[in-house]
Amino acid sequence: MNDRTNNPVTADELGELEDFLLSGKVSRSAMDLDMLDGFFASLAAGPEPLPTGQWLPLVWGTDAESAPQFVSPDEMQRILSIIVRYRELVEAVLLRTPETYLPLFSRCSFTEQSEERCAVENWARGFLVGIELTRETWQPLFEEDTDFSVLAPIFLLANIGEERDPDDLRWSECRDGIAESVRTIQRFWTPFRGKPAKADRTAAAEASDLHADDFNHECKCRRDKL
Repeated sequence: MNDRTNNPVTADELGELEDFLLSGKVSRSAMDLDMLDGFFASLAAGPEPLPTGQWLPLVWGTDAESAPQFVSPDEMQRILSIIVRYRELVEAVLLRTPETYLPLFSRCSFTEQSEERCAVENWARGFLVGIELTRETWQPLFEEDTDFSVLAPIFLLANIGEERDPDDLRWSECRDGIAESVRTIQRFWTPFRGKPAKADRTAAAEASDLHADDFNHECKCRRDKL
């Protein structure tokens, strides 16, 4: 198979990844593409870079037997390559041009409001999984965000906490503010993360060339499967 390790992830590859995550090859508790997108936003905006081995198992779910069932080594290599490159892309965008960052659900169209609510909730839950992965490391943000203005919308959209099932206006306000919340979180942690490593700078440089065509593209997700 062709080596795509250093190529930016494409819209078609994200569609392929979504198909895999919705297939019978993964556990029912595995992340879908929206949850994965929120998870990667959390990792990219958070306090410290994490090695692949620390976050990848969470993609497949929390079941005792949640490892994916790849049909061949080639499929395993391809899917893992897409996942890793997708994570790198989200991180590169937030690092180099955070003002253009948009969550996946903001780049998709939905035929039913229930579909959109499901996508947004899954995205928010994925973001919170990223926080819980290194909760103690995130503590300074919880202490700084005393009025809970940055994190509250994410908890609300995840349908977690005291405020559940908000009215349509409140829900829409939180949804529309998610991109700015992610950028605010990323700015908060930037001094803690220090200067990006050489590999990060390279990825960021590549991101500046692929924004319009590959990251903020019109979503091609198979929403009828959600």
